[in-house]
Amino acid sequence: MNRNHRAVRGVCRAAASLLLAGAALPALAAGPSIFARDVAADPAGAWERFLATAEYVDAYDAYGVLGEVGYSLLDIDAQACVEQADALRDAVAKAPVSIAIHRARMLCAEASGDEDAAEASMLAMAALSQLALEDGRETFWPKPIRVLGPMDIYALVLSSGLQFRYEYFVHLKPRRYFTLNVATWDDVLEVERHLAFDYIDVVNAISRGDRYSGYPFQRELLAESFVESQVAVGEAQAIDWQSVSAAAAVDPPAEKIAALRPGAEAGGVQSLATWLVVCGRNPSEACTDGLVDALLPHAEKEHAAHTVLLSVAYAAGIGVERDDAAATALLDAADRRWYGGGALSWFAQTWGLLGREAPAFLHERLAISAAQGNVAAPAISAWLALIAPGTPQLEAAQVAALSHASNNKLGMGYSLLVNYHRQRSEPMVSNAWLKFASDAGDPDAQAAIGVSLFERATTDAGRDEALRLVMSGAQGGSAHGMRFMAYRSRVEKDWAAVQGWLLAAATAGNIEALLELAELYEWERPGVEGTPGQAADVYQALAAEPPYAEARRRLAAMALAGRGIDKDIAQAERWLLQDAEAGDGESALQLAGFYLVTGEGMRDEDKGKAWMERALELGNNDAYVDYGSWYFDFNDNSLASRRRGLELWDIGAEAGVRWSLNNAAWARCTAPEPEFFDPERGLADAAKIMEGDGEVPMGMLDTVAACHAAAGDFARAVELQQQVVDSLDADEIEADAQRERGFTSRLDEYRAGKRHVVPHRDATATEE
Repeated sequence: MNRNHRAVRGVCRAAASLLLAGAALPALAAGPSIFARDVAADPAGAWERFLATAEYVDAYDAYGVLGEVGYSLLDIDAQACVEQADALRDAVAKAPVSIAIHRARMLCAEASGDEDAAEASMLAMAALSQLALEDGRETFWPKPIRVLGPMDIYALVLSSGLQFRYEYFVHLKPRRYFTLNVATWDDVLEVERHLAFDYIDVVNAISRGDRYSGYPFQRELLAESFVESQVAVGEAQAIDWQSVSAAAAVDPPAEKIAALRPGAEAGGVQSLATWLVVCGRNPSEACTDGLVDALLPHAEKEHAAHTVLLSVAYAAGIGVERDDAAATALLDAADRRWYGGGALSWFAQTWGLLGREAPAFLHERLAISAAQGNVAAPAISAWLALIAPGTPQLEAAQVAALSHASNNKLGMGYSLLVNYHRQRSEPMVSNAWLKFASDAGDPDAQAAIGVSLFERATTDAGRDEALRLVMSGAQGGSAHGMRFMAYRSRVEKDWAAVQGWLLAAATAGNIEALLELAELYEWERPGVEGTPGQAADVYQALAAEPPYAEARRRLAAMALAGRGIDKDIAQAERWLLQDAEAGDGESALQLAGFYLVTGEGMRDEDKGKAWMERALELGNNDAYVDYGSWYFDFNDNSLASRRRGLELWDIGAEAGVRWSLNNAAWARCTAPEPEFFDPERGLADAAKIMEGDGEVPMGMLDTVAACHAAAGDFARAVELQQQVVDSLDADEIEADAQRERGFTSRLDEYRAGKRHVVPHRDATATEE
């Protein structure tokens, strides 16, 4: 089969307009009961059983009893406890891993004198708390503490003898986790301890049966739902997150600062940090107006994170006169109050976003901390070296720190080593660290290794195992993993699944995923709730930015067809000219086709040929496919034109263009003219098609079958053509039945011992 081939490229960054409003989360049958004594005896096992059997609605319905018994962390209503005894018992059964519910039951049991129940709940709560606070939770890159819901965080903090101070979300978008850092005060150590928590991974696991269950996008829906409910009751950390999200959606610095002010006024750590960075990158007096005033009250309360931000302001001269002495004093004060060198880490992370060379006093303090045995310090200094311009050169101690177990709770240290050796063009060493990163749970490493294993797998079991690894990476936030899973679903024509896998990557700003998602809408794929108009909206948003040529190409195609937008041939030409004249080979190729074939009322053969030649000059070898097709199939009925088309396909085939090879083989095996009919060479080309990397597309397999028939091997032709027919879905079967010479009719020809001939022209065509 003669097919034209298009490479889709481009860049993009946001897709909020593509999202659906939310997701319903149905309740299903509950699993086996897990009792307090089971939790006390084996908290980890209780968690695994809960995740495998629990349902979202049941688990979160259980928290309702806390209000019924007047639970307020320290107290309950004794009379309400009596009245709600059955409800409290049911709540424990529905949410046996909830520290808050066990605490409420313990307080109620103590109030009523039920010592056995009080002890059972206390032991369950203690076991869950001990599991949560196991060693290694307060590292440079910690693995978040798993909890069922926000109420459990505060119950855990209180039961651990810590005092709540403030909290902040770490990321705008959930990856595997949606980490909430809670700053607490430890009276014994006299330091702030910043504990990382996550409940979104848990809620995602028990939210079953919804349209997006099983896809990373569900985590995003859940995270936004939780934050919105917290904003509604004035939670500072949620207002902080909302402000930073709003700032990320606008570009002018003044608009960013305006969006950040509500979060900053609430004391939001991330809003204040973002404000600091925006002004550091875009210095002006108007930008910093109010910044230091917003930081000071929290620094005066000796909140370590805010004190660090004030230190950064003095070190960089943002909103205040630059003063290294004040900066170091503030940093040292924060470091004394922040457990495990957290102040140095927070300073370095914030400073890194400014894009400036790190101050000498930071390096000095990191060196001192490293000498005292803090393995996070050399990891921080390594990270600073890796984000600096130029080719990095890490010291042995820095490499050792990045590979240390405490810096790889999530595989982050290993991931940095992967990137380090890539920057140094050392692929073998980089790939070795990639395996470590994958094993430690780094999502990008898991996706990369999984895809590689899938491509090398020779058995179904091997491919299934590889896909499990890719899926884990995708669920952890790897856009590469999401797009690969979408590709696999596309092969199966499961369009709803394609959308499911793409949504999270698209809304996180992955350009390829966004374009793939818009393409689903553009062509109204079955099972996808999207329209060509929505696709056009996405393309229009991107088309305003110079780098996004692919969006303009797609808009041009839509304008030519009147699909999703008004038909406008002149505008289509302008969109294509914009990038073709700027040296974009793909746009030059599409523009050439516009003039040669599709430009209604504006067809211009000379311009079309000139732009085809220009596309080839720009290195777009795919032009051989289309240019050859024009000469062979569309130009005129002369043998000279057909001869030129085949010649172009041969040149393209030599350049490695697989569709050029396919089209040349198809012509030699199906042409009516004796000059072109060459089954021996066509079969040789067909063999090369079958030797190519990856799966053989249906259209190419159709070509190979035609060449076997042309060579007289009808048995093989029937075998291959049957594979083509069997690969058709219901819609394709219906469409094929309407064709006079379709896939099925070719199968009938081969069964009858006839080769397929494309009746393009009379075989006696002249040289005219």
